[in-house]
Amino acid sequence: MRRWSISLAVVGGILLLTSGILWMRTWRSAPRDGKPSSVILPRASQEAHVPDFQRALEQLDALLDAVEEGDWIRARSHFQEFEQLMRALPSPGLKHPDVSVALIDFFHLYRVQLERALADEDVAGAIFACNQLGDIVWDLRRQLGRAPLPELGRLWYLGRDLQYWSEVGDEKMIRLRLLGLAKVWGDVRPIVSTSTGRELVAQFDELLDHLHAARAIEEYREITPELEEIVRQIEAHLSSEGTAR
Repeated sequence: MRRWSISLAVVGGILLLTSGILWMRTWRSAPRDGKPSSVILPRASQEAHVPDFQRALEQLDALLDAVEEGDWIRARSHFQEFEQLMRALPSPGLKHPDVSVALIDFFHLYRVQLERALADEDVAGAIFACNQLGDIVWDLRRQLGRAPLPELGRLWYLGRDLQYWSEVGDEKMIRLRLLGLAKVWGDVRPIVSTSTGRELVAQFDELLDHLHAARAIEEYREITPELEEIVRQIEAHLSSEGTAR
């Protein structure tokens, strides 16, 4: 009986000691103002702001049109609007683990190049930088899961870049961009091939055949401007199907 009493006393002492230690740790960790030590933020406040990518792309499209028309005042105005829309870029890290650091760096690089080209009224430089920014914006949408059809962005970029290199006269870059365009079209083609998209597929296939058959820079320069309109029609078709943008 005495042994049981001693055992119970030891166990009771251990429990009291453990409780005292836990109480002291809780008291020390609690804030002195009586507020809770951590606040659970609502889910909405934890989500980082994401730019309106679609509007940003629309500003770049309008900027390109203004540059091609030689309206530099309007082009600079669209650039300012683009900067406002993209001022809060998603930062790579815990909130956006899929966003590439290199992609953000390239965004800033081409943004500065476009700003300089607009200041110098450099048509070729503005078109090149604008094309790169458009591709980067599409890629950011893809990395954030906000691009319903990422391949459409590549189709836009490669078509415009092919036209740019045709104007510059760089045959190596023309062949490289043409290969990329054909590959991306191979991914987009089955999606467009619906009952209402078969005509667009036939048109793009024919345009690609003409590009592959071209042998001189002048031929590429004649054909590549047609890419802009047909990609625009493809985007409109996919939008009506609820697939694009």
